[in-house]
Amino acid sequence: MYEGDGRFPRVDGKRDISAYTTLTMSTDAVPLRARFDYWIEACRSMFGGFEFVDLEPKGFQAAVNVLTVDNLTISHYVGVPHAMIRTKSHIRSADNDFYLVILASERTFRMEHGRYCRSGPGGIALMDNTQPFVGGHPEGLDIINVFIPRAVLERAVGPARSLTGLTIDATQTSFPIITSYLATLIKHSATLDPERQARMAAVAVELIAAGFSEKLQTDPPRSLSGAAILSRAQAFIADHLGVEGLSINDVAAGLNISVRRLQEVASAESVALMDWMWERRMQQARAKLADPAQISVPVGLIAYQCGFASQAHFSRRFKERFGQTPTEYKAASSITRAAQTARPVLSALR
Repeated sequence: MYEGDGRFPRVDGKRDISAYTTLTMSTDAVPLRARFDYWIEACRSMFGGFEFVDLEPKGFQAAVNVLTVDNLTISHYVGVPHAMIRTKSHIRSADNDFYLVILASERTFRMEHGRYCRSGPGGIALMDNTQPFVGGHPEGLDIINVFIPRAVLERAVGPARSLTGLTIDATQTSFPIITSYLATLIKHSATLDPERQARMAAVAVELIAAGFSEKLQTDPPRSLSGAAILSRAQAFIADHLGVEGLSINDVAAGLNISVRRLQEVASAESVALMDWMWERRMQQARAKLADPAQISVPVGLIAYQCGFASQAHFSRRFKERFGQTPTEYKAASSITRAAQTARPVLSALR
């Protein structure tokens, strides 16, 4: 199991390069209902056209911190689960002509791009912004990107189309060398004058190019579409959580593929789609129960809204998952909200 690279700056145990960056974009100050649209526009301004799928529609949150080192742009993206799908129809001649190195994702990252696909944490992936790809973050977004101009990378590695979608595994020798160097570059880039920044950035590109060239010799391409199918299946489920009796057959029909193919993909990616669906339903139901705007909505109605066949079924599964019945959880949430509301009033009276 990949447990993180251990090299990048951390705050409270989480990767955080904000102390070294010069640009931050976050949804935190954006009204809740506008956050997803804000994030779409922010990402499109950097990458170009995409379709976005919010895998947890309740409470979207995301942020990016950016720094520039000579001709490289290094960015750290964090956020709740969502997916990005870039098709041929999204690509324009005016789009930024760069390669994107997705570095050391600490959560599962599903990608299909070119002749390659991957699913899992760790590793480094190379993506071409002028080609279609699918990137899914079902456990949440936590990736560090390095944007490399096409001409710069291809000076180091030659024509890079054969590398598009290729990944360097965390077990590969070049992985800790690349991540250690880039972590050091992030920490010290602000102390370097322009000439030294240029030299250090060139070394980073050479290391990345060498790692992908090495991987190409040992990892033949695979023509698989499992990552894309799985991301679309999860998006379909997320859009139909309130449909009672939603089954694997319904999902397969919605994707216009056979049930057997969908089951093969899910098995290969080690994802139990129906378990994934029920967990999303539980999380959605818990959010509704804690939402003050839903305080007058009966528990039974929330159960039906979240796709449960009956209130009894909902109560049983909810207690198994969270240790309280829905009614108990709703009451406890109301007490917590009341206490939080009272604190500022009491403080003012003092």
